[in-house]
Amino acid sequence: MSPLKSFLILSLILVTINGFSQQKTQKQKEREKNKVELYTPEEKDNLQEFYAEEVDKMKLSEEERDEYYNILLFYTHSMSRLDDKDKNYTQTEILDKFNTLHFKMNEKMKVVLTPEQYVIHLETFNKIIYSVSRKTSLFNQKK
Repeated sequence: MSPLKSFLILSLILVTINGFSQQKTQKQKEREKNKVELYTPEEKDNLQEFYAEEVDKMKLSEEERDEYYNILLFYTHSMSRLDDKDKNYTQTEILDKFNTLHFKMNEKMKVVLTPEQYVIHLETFNKIIYSVSRKTSLFNQKK
């Protein structure tokens, strides 16, 4: 099993155990209630596996991989919370904020990746953006 898969499994186990061992504060409960879920757990797993395979193509060292994922997770977490129900952002505001975060993320990635790795990052992340775009369009049509 690859180190990344081992890490993901271990992270999932630790998060699950940690989740059961702590009581959520009222603020945490409200935040969770306001979160919009686009993907099923199976779809999320498939996306993570796809992304991990693409990152493997970059042939990053362990240190580079950690730095890459730290940047990626920081920005994707912020991006994923833009449409929380409690934010009341308009579609235009969400798009503007998303584009700003996306630009900042790519600027950081450009510094830590080689040009070849950066191209893989851009191609892979654009596929994710396309998937989210399709999901949000479908999601908005159901409302």
